[in-house]
Amino acid sequence: MKIDIWSDVVCPWCWIGKHRFQQGVALLGDDAPDIEVHWHPFLLDPDAGTTPVPLREAYVAKFGSAERTAQILSQTQTTARAEGLPMDFDQGQVRVTTLPAHRLLWLAGREGVQAAVGEALFRAHFVEGRNLADPQTLIAAAAAGGIAAERVTALLAGDEGLPEIQAQLAQAQALGIQSVPTFVVNDRYAIQGAQPPEAFAQALRQIAADMPEAPAAAQGGQCDVDGCP
Repeated sequence: MKIDIWSDVVCPWCWIGKHRFQQGVALLGDDAPDIEVHWHPFLLDPDAGTTPVPLREAYVAKFGSAERTAQILSQTQTTARAEGLPMDFDQGQVRVTTLPAHRLLWLAGREGVQAAVGEALFRAHFVEGRNLADPQTLIAAAAAGGIAAERVTALLAGDEGLPEIQAQLAQAQALGIQSVPTFVVNDRYAIQGAQPPEAFAQALRQIAADMPEAPAAAQGGQCDVDGCP
């Protein structure tokens, strides 16, 4: 079973959804099919640049008030921690482009270590508050997958991987993907949002049985180009 996941490393619901998906697969036990996972880029904030802006400041501009921002971040953080993820929005997170991080994930995919590098990027942002456009942050995340610092430096010094990332972003647009995480199974079925593990398990079980229709999943937590709920 091939699963293509469109995601952004600054989307909290993508990190939550990643772990709920893994739990859903685990619930299948011996009935779990062989799964081949591919991660694909999505830019929640395509206008973000390499100059860091405090995340709370950016959210205030987006949501209209510090109070609303605090409420959103608190609720999201509470949900993540209930999943065992140590999300902490008091670590000085910043708004920057995630394009370099997606290029690193493209490289990690070629090396067969996307899962480890992706997890390291999520933790760098949500747990440590590190700048995901900083080469040193990317080098540290790459190390989680055994990718040498020199390889990351060479990647960032040129345009390697950029055409492929742009093609995948265009593919997401062609598929009508407007929010993440989005899980596309066998190029046919789409599961949107950070669904509960049981919902993932049910969907995968039915798809594996080749039922004529994929189950209609409720909308889970997700992020789109206008931000996260």
